[in-house]
Amino acid sequence: MATDNGIELPDGFSSASEYAAEVKRVYSPYAFLAQMHIVDFLVRPHWELLDVEWRDYFMSFEFDMSKLIPLATHGQTDEACPHSLREFVGKMFSLQFPRQRIGDQGMSEERELVLKYFVDGMSEKKREEVVDLAALVGHVARDTGSDLVVDVGAGQGYLSRVVAYGRADAPRVLAVDFAEGQKRGAEVHQRRTLKRLKGKRAVAEGYQGPRDLESRLVHRVLRVDLESAGELATAAREEAGSGRWMLCGLHACGDLSSSVLKAFVESDAAAVVVVPCCYNHITEGPGAGFPVSSELRGVQFGINALKTACQATVRWESREQDTMAGFQRNYFRALLHYLMVTMGQLPMDAPFPAVGGVTGTELKAAEEHVGAVGGDDRAFAVYAYAALERLGVKWRPTVAQCVEARQKTSDGYRQMAVVWTLRSLMGPLIEGMLVVDRALYLRKHCGPAGGVRAFALFDAVTSPRNVVLVAWRGGRGGSGGLKA
Repeated sequence: MATDNGIELPDGFSSASEYAAEVKRVYSPYAFLAQMHIVDFLVRPHWELLDVEWRDYFMSFEFDMSKLIPLATHGQTDEACPHSLREFVGKMFSLQFPRQRIGDQGMSEERELVLKYFVDGMSEKKREEVVDLAALVGHVARDTGSDLVVDVGAGQGYLSRVVAYGRADAPRVLAVDFAEGQKRGAEVHQRRTLKRLKGKRAVAEGYQGPRDLESRLVHRVLRVDLESAGELATAAREEAGSGRWMLCGLHACGDLSSSVLKAFVESDAAAVVVVPCCYNHITEGPGAGFPVSSELRGVQFGINALKTACQATVRWESREQDTMAGFQRNYFRALLHYLMVTMGQLPMDAPFPAVGGVTGTELKAAEEHVGAVGGDDRAFAVYAYAALERLGVKWRPTVAQCVEARQKTSDGYRQMAVVWTLRSLMGPLIEGMLVVDRALYLRKHCGPAGGVRAFALFDAVTSPRNVVLVAWRGGRGGSGGLKA
């Protein structure tokens, strides 16, 4: 693994700009894969866009679909794999932004403290993320002399409370969220946490938090987007008074990450720490959420490619059953679209109705409409009835029509699984461009005494969106402790 002044890079690259240029070059000829929509797969010639050697290999009798999982997880290919396909897979893996976690950012004492006093409402995944990010945010706050941390997209305030109450020298926190309901929920959790921290058990166990607990954490409703980044900075400056302040965000969704970074760039904030997520909600174009750096100018992904960046092939092997079930769900959704188009219920170019996840209850209710037909034929017929009910569509195909459609497109199941795998391999490549775009944007505005880091903070399997962006300006406290 290489590093460009704090920005982690794959081996073989000496600068983030060099990496960005190479990823752009490699991505271009395969962009059609990432931009492909899976719902219309059975009514469009998507499969024919693949190299004929690739198609013959994947459709051969010798190829078992179970090989798709080690292909996606480890880049593993067999001897029969065409050279051009092996080259594609190798290139996708060699250009992935490093996802291996660097060290353990959370100290054991802080982890124990969270488990004792702050776990209300947190899943195990959330606990790990909050502990590690809170430790990093606290470190950055101390190193930059920030007296106030502004937690953007604070939600129920899990991160806010650990940052505000986790140490005796903790900074104050302004927790910002656009939803009044989230603010009220966070304040309920806050009152419960304060009660515990002031209780006899905490005293007996030696809890040593800030003295002025009541004033350490303030919640505020504020909508933050690319156009209102200045309002966020104004609110932060008012709360900070004459002190220094910084920004943070845990899994800031889509453009919210870009908005937080913009607020840092256009204000006097001392630092910013953000873990982005939900790339499919990023807007593209001049003045949008991507690109924000000059190095990635001209690149445009489209919504399907941004969705591809959200894939987590790192989980496929440990969740093999879920992965195979996911292949079937994709096929069933495309098969329903095929039925609706071929039977005149939906124009070929009409927008795809959003079905979402069909629930077990909905599937059970649909079973009564399906007769004695068994196996995959029955499974699809049940899905079709449940999905159409969810869509509010009155038309229903007969069970015989469902069976016929599945049998006519039986090769489509394997073909879709193959294409889904190949395009998922491109996800980390797209994510790498998004990360480096933001890192280079921050570097341009940090000043000579500042700096930027971009690295994997969480375990990738537990938290697939595990890359954190850290940027700071010079000033009180220096920045030596933040350098890679």
